[in-house]
Amino acid sequence: MRSGRRPGKLAALLVMAPALMAFDPIRRPSDAVEEGNARMKAGKADEALAAYDKAAAELPAEPGVHFDRGTALAALSRFDEAGQEFLRATEARDPHLKAAAFYNLGNAFSKTEKYKEAIEAYKRALALDPKDERAKWNLEIALKKKREDDKKKQDDKDKQDKDKQDKNKPDDKDKQDKDKQDKNKPDDKDKQDKDKPDGNRDQQKQQNQPNKPEPPPPNEKPPAEREIESVLDNLEKSPKDLEKQRAMMRAVRRAPPARDW
Repeated sequence: MRSGRRPGKLAALLVMAPALMAFDPIRRPSDAVEEGNARMKAGKADEALAAYDKAAAELPAEPGVHFDRGTALAALSRFDEAGQEFLRATEARDPHLKAAAFYNLGNAFSKTEKYKEAIEAYKRALALDPKDERAKWNLEIALKKKREDDKKKQDDKDKQDKDKQDKNKPDDKDKQDKDKQDKNKPDDKDKQDKDKPDGNRDQQKQQNQPNKPEPPPPNEKPPAEREIESVLDNLEKSPKDLEKQRAMMRAVRRAPPARDW
């Protein structure tokens, strides 16, 4: 098939025609199966499914009935249910029916985007029928779809991780505001000085200032002025001056009292 024109994607995905007539797996005739096959050929999948339901009730262990019921469900786009019927049909002893069941099981998995399971089903079909070009073609499609699906999942995960990191990372404005706050925030030493009592701050301020001469106590004269006054006192107390002062005091005592009239 690789050398010729490959079937279209939709044409290769599902085998809609019932397989019971081709493989003849039923051990005894079933009117319900015959009716279902006729309805499927007429394109009336819903009526065919009703007939196959009757056949499944009559022959619950018959793999061929489940295969035909699976084709009707697939035609109605009920691919999950169809996959279950094809899976039961893989229990068939007939190798051709078994291979067809695995092939259609792969198609049902592909329709529900379960590409990993579809790949395994196609491989089982090819193991039973290596010349099935439809199984080869659909296997390649499933492999490609799985690679694309895996890449999309990885890209979505990477995007989620990046969004999470960006969410936890502060933006430039927050960083600038934080830097501004840190710049205006007093350092630990200033904070300690501020927390100290006023007495400690005054003491530290005095310690940080250069030493200055202490001013003289109140009412105390400077040493130079005191020395000058001492000299003057000694001069006043010289013998000659002291004698004059005594004579003046004696004259005052001998003078007659002043009259008050």
